[in-house]
Amino acid sequence: MQPKKVIGVGELLWDVLPAGRRMGGAPVNFVHYVNALGCEGYAVSAIGRDASGDDLLSEFCRTGLDASYLQRNDFPTGSVGVTLDGKGIPAYQIYEGVAWDNICPDERTLALAREADAVCWGSLAQRSEVSRRTILAIVDATPAASLRIFDINLRQHFYDRDLIEASLQRATILKLNDDELAVLSPMFALAGDEESRLRALIAQFALHGIVYTKGAEGSLILLADGSRSYVATPRVEVADTVGAGDSFTATFVAMLLQGKTVGEAHSKAVAVAAHVCTCNGAIVPIDGLL
Repeated sequence: MQPKKVIGVGELLWDVLPAGRRMGGAPVNFVHYVNALGCEGYAVSAIGRDASGDDLLSEFCRTGLDASYLQRNDFPTGSVGVTLDGKGIPAYQIYEGVAWDNICPDERTLALAREADAVCWGSLAQRSEVSRRTILAIVDATPAASLRIFDINLRQHFYDRDLIEASLQRATILKLNDDELAVLSPMFALAGDEESRLRALIAQFALHGIVYTKGAEGSLILLADGSRSYVATPRVEVADTVGAGDSFTATFVAMLLQGKTVGEAHSKAVAVAAHVCTCNGAIVPIDGLL
């Protein structure tokens, strides 16, 4: 059976961590893990024609990722300053006017989208009009039967209601956490307890389902048919949580595409994300979990 084709589109950058510089960006983390789990993943992004971009491209290829859909332009390669609190929770300083703010549409990428079984995108790379138009064009080009995962990833002030609404209208699955639900609740007049607000989002945007994570408190998956799956978060020694959410989303998607039930996909996603939390950095081996 042919591997399922999966696209992650958005930011590619250097995470400048206390321990040093590491390749980062939610779409790249996502693609790494779907590849590790047997899919054919492609990252769509842009890096600069500068020394930092040369280094980032080398690191990208060294990790085993396919660079066919990375663009190079005359903007600086993106970077993010990352600080960690005592629990390993990251805070970000995200620099603007960079290469991934200027991802342009091209026919090769749209042709890939037309063959995709799933596409995942977030809000951050849509902060610029150029990349926003490109990302939505890629999503719109995917087949009607594909999974469209909006992993919302709200960062700093880089979002507004129009941006979020345009993506929710295209998504089949929304991935968000408890902090992000607190932002969306007044934005879309959601009321009641957490589950009531999540189900209101499903109804309002005709979503197939929502993946909702609450850190150490566990995660919940709700489907439009009324079913639910809850899994407690394992207790592990946390090195940092960078990339854990991306690994969760990637694992859940890969397992669904391979015919696993929602419950099976959920359990595997929790196990992989917990493992990533025990490691430094966003992209780590998961061979022992396969």
